[in-house]
Formats: sequence, C-alpha cells, structure tokens
Amino acid sequence: MTDPRIHERRVRVARETGRRRRRAILASLALALVVAGGFALVHSSLFGARHVEISGPAHASHTEVVRVAGLEGAPPLVDLSAALIARRVETLPWVQTATVSLSWPTTVHIRVTGRIPVALVAVASGGYALVDPTGRVLEDVATKPAGFPTIAVSGSIPRPGGDLNRDGASLARVAAATPQSMVSEIAVIARGPLGIEVRLPGKLVAVLGNDTLLADKFVALKTVLTRVDLRGVTTIDLRVPSAPVLNK
Repeated sequence: MTDPRIHERRVRVARETGRRRRRAILASLALALVVAGGFALVHSSLFGARHVEISGPAHASHTEVVRVAGLEGAPPLVDLSAALIARRVETLPWVQTATVSLSWPTTVHIRVTGRIPVALVAVASGGYALVDPTGRVLEDVATKPAGFPTIAVSGSIPRPGGDLNRDGASLARVAAATPQSMVSEIAVIARGPLGIEVRLPGKLVAVLGNDTLLADKFVALKTVLTRVDLRGVTTIDLRVPSAPVLNK
C-alpha cells in the first residue's frame, strides 16, 4: 500500500504540472493573439499610404501619379515596395527617374526628375509629338511650339510614354545637340543617302553622317554659314568636321 504522503506528493506534482501546461498554453495563445493582432494592425488602413507627397516635375496630376504608382485606396505600407513604385512612376511620359521612400505610419514620398523636350515629330493625324533626347515621346501637341527643331521619323509615332525607333532616337540626339541659336535656321533633321542631314532653307543640306562629334559638326556648320559665300552650294559635308566639303 502506497504511503499517503507519497500519494499526496504525486497529486501535488501532477497538479503543478497541469498548471504549468495551462500557463504555457495560455501564454502561447496570448502570443498568437498579439502576433495576429499586430499583423492585422499593420495591414489595416491605420498604417496605409494615406499621404503621398510628390516633388519634382512629373507633368501629371497628383491623382494620376497616385494611380500609376498603385497607391489608390491607401494600401498598407508593409505591403509596398519602394522600388516597384518607382518603376511604375517612371512609366509616366515626362518622368525620367523616380526615387521613393516610405515613412511610417502613413506617408509615401515620391521624388521625380523630369525629361527635357528637345525636338518635334510631325504626326500623320495632325499636330506634333514632343520628344526628349532618348526618343521618348512626352506629349502630343496640336500646334507647333517655337524653339524646337523638327525631326523626320519613318514609321508610326508611338503615344506619349512610348519610344521612337532606333533611327528616330538617333535624330533626337542630333536635335538635342543643336545650338539654340541655330534652331530657327533648320527646316528639318532627317535621314538621307549619306546619313543624318540637317536641311536648311533654300534647299541647302548639311550632311552630318552619324550622331557622333555633334558639337564639332555644329561648330563647323555655324562657321561655314557665317564665313563662306554659299552661292551655288547645295551640300555641306560635315562628316569630318575639321574638313568641311562644299558641293555644288
């Protein structure tokens, strides 16, 4: 027969073990509730992107930037990727780069750098497309704005946000290198039999060839235009800018 004292001790040990198990279970449940509550809290609108601060020339409304960035409806900051938001914003026609940072609990900062228009492309349906030095189409305009050379691009012209073909991008680089003082003297920049041409009034054509050494080629062109008697000249060959060739 078991000693009553031993039996009583076993009962106490069993009860204490049960209490420890219950405390452990309750602690685990409490921790699970805290984790679940915290998860739900950070995924709630309380920590959503309710404030979107935009700086820089996006050339788009605040509403449009928020829509493109995927921030409509104030999604939780914990679910957002700054890099992904930046890539989305950079799809806007006028945006060159976007830098995004998240500030808890409710703010997204978007800083953009804008693209610079350098040339016009005539659109078949009427009007012009404004493009940057890389050939990105920035905007369609109904009337021709002053201060930009026109480039002649073969093929269809994409909508704003799209890019010109390789040849169009090359012509855009030439337009970007054109001195502002010469823009009014240029009828069009186009592709010709010998490469890129700058077509001037009076059927005079300056042949650049490719889009390298553009600064030197435009200096040579300006020098020829201001210092040389061009009567009877039809072509100024600037493919070697240090040795222009005049052809009649």
